[in-house]
Amino acid sequence: MKALFIGNITIDNIGDRYRVGGSGYYGGRALAEYLGVEVYVATHISNDFRGLIKGVLDIYGIKVIELGADATPIFIISNGKAIGFKGTSPLIDIETVKIYTKIYEFDILYLTPIMNEISEQHIVHAKEFNTKIIALDIQGFVREFYDSNIRCSWRWNSEEVLLNVDLVHGNIKEFCFSDIEKEIIKHVKDLSSVGKTSFLVSLDYKGLYLIHNSEVIYIPPLSVKTVDDVGAGDILLAVTGYFRAMDMDILESVVRGVIAASLKVENAYGEWFNKELLETYSKELLESIKSVGI
Repeated sequence: MKALFIGNITIDNIGDRYRVGGSGYYGGRALAEYLGVEVYVATHISNDFRGLIKGVLDIYGIKVIELGADATPIFIISNGKAIGFKGTSPLIDIETVKIYTKIYEFDILYLTPIMNEISEQHIVHAKEFNTKIIALDIQGFVREFYDSNIRCSWRWNSEEVLLNVDLVHGNIKEFCFSDIEKEIIKHVKDLSSVGKTSFLVSLDYKGLYLIHNSEVIYIPPLSVKTVDDVGAGDILLAVTGYFRAMDMDILESVVRGVIAASLKVENAYGEWFNKELLETYSKELLESIKSVGI
């Protein structure tokens, strides 16, 4: 199986340390290292960080489709959250990336910008990549840097553009048209009624809502000790997309995504997870889910 992530790889600045980040790293590593997927990431890379980024991705078997700009976005991380931004996140030319689709014939496409390097109009044309599954993380579509701060701005010309993909993930804080949880879930539920898109709304340590075809299902978190939760959402979406591409039903797929993300949070500096653990914990977690009337 082959997967393509479109979105700039980042450098996370944590204290006096730099480390590689972004969905292409966290999600890509989950797929390549633990599920045997052939992973490609389309990204710009700064000359200053080329050695670090390409070296780390190579360790985990992630192949780079390097685009032309000499730039890499840098996030200032504190307590697992991005609180500041340096550098730039250059726009990605989707037409250039599309050429590689004809060469590699990807099975899964992940649209995972980190700061608006992919535009809303590109979502409309995502089906032209001819992949089995298209997954999208809203984070990089709603994020903006303003007055030295990172903030969320819900500025879609048409929310229905999200119905062009199979999976949409976002933290509930990123559905920032409201700060009332019930209103957000009701709004997404209504949106899900007019298409086949499945929405994964993360609640941080409280689990997530799977919203599909006007049904809202609450999936609790796996009980783990938090060591490092950076990248958990990326892993959730990546692993869910993998199992959907394997023709597993949406609920079973999301449950495995939740487990993979949870295990990474606990085992951040060791083996994140393996297939056997996903199957073992899935039986336990499936017994805890519940439908929610909203």
